[in-house]
Amino acid sequence: MSTPTTALGVVIVTYNNAPDLPQCLDALQSHAGEAWVVVRDCGSSDLTIEIAERHPVVNQVLAGTNVGFGAACNEAVDSLGPDVEMVLLLNPDTSIDCDLADLLEYVARFGEFGCVGIQQQSFDGDLVWSWDKFPTVPLEWQKARKKPLLQRSPAGYTDDRRVDWNMGAFLLIPRAAFVLAGGFDKGFFLFYEEIDLQQRLARLGRQTHYVNKFHYRHDRSDKATLWREVLRLNSRRAYDRKWLSRFETLQCQVAQSYRWIQDVIRPQRDRDRRLVIPRLLATWGLIRAVVPPEEIEGGVDSWSSVRPFWAESGKPAPRNVAQ
Repeated sequence: MSTPTTALGVVIVTYNNAPDLPQCLDALQSHAGEAWVVVRDCGSSDLTIEIAERHPVVNQVLAGTNVGFGAACNEAVDSLGPDVEMVLLLNPDTSIDCDLADLLEYVARFGEFGCVGIQQQSFDGDLVWSWDKFPTVPLEWQKARKKPLLQRSPAGYTDDRRVDWNMGAFLLIPRAAFVLAGGFDKGFFLFYEEIDLQQRLARLGRQTHYVNKFHYRHDRSDKATLWREVLRLNSRRAYDRKWLSRFETLQCQVAQSYRWIQDVIRPQRDRDRRLVIPRLLATWGLIRAVVPPEEIEGGVDSWSSVRPFWAESGKPAPRNVAQ
């Protein structure tokens, strides 16, 4: 393994990830053995903490309440020593199969960048779309009408390129850039927090790059439970309130509604038809996901995992900074 060109800290946020975590940590030990690895657990009830504490690649385990992905990442980054110059945010259901020292040397050519993402593959070796453009009304209608998109095509993953944002399962961020942007917005419990961060980095002049030469594997099994889909759309509405005008937000809601209704007529997967009603309700802010998930009675795929909008917890929404 080549020598790291800069001190690397790896942050892994966990919540009941006992089945996935050993593979993730084993891969880190093989490909990033000199990195400082912090696991921030969000109240797991399984053996996640024990697995992390026993693994030789883990330097620190932070156990706490489930404050959400972004807030937990912020805590873990704050805990890193002053010598750590580069931070890798890594999902526990991933497996790195490239040398991170080589990646650090490779990205040095970008200068003062914001984020770097690399090619994502399933554990079967299939390419997985992992970058996109920032949400806009035209993009929402392109997706609603199922128009061909470069970021949803193999052609978008043949070379390095500047992108708006990379998926948060693997994000390499200079610590200075993370601090400059103020870290993650705690108003996002889960979903869209990485898009919001990369939006803020872009406005600070810190570019995001997709690197095709390196790749990692990510568990892409069907995770589209009712709770996750409602929470994802709740986060999308929070993102829109922060970055889009009210009229743009309304147009995006109309485009998304058109998309969900099309799923009744021509669903691509069985789950799409099953989730049409909750997606429509969440798109218009009529239901909200219960957070944290440990408060759910009946499971994350039951209607008890969501509540009507008037019964929300009162957690403040991200402030609109686009106006």
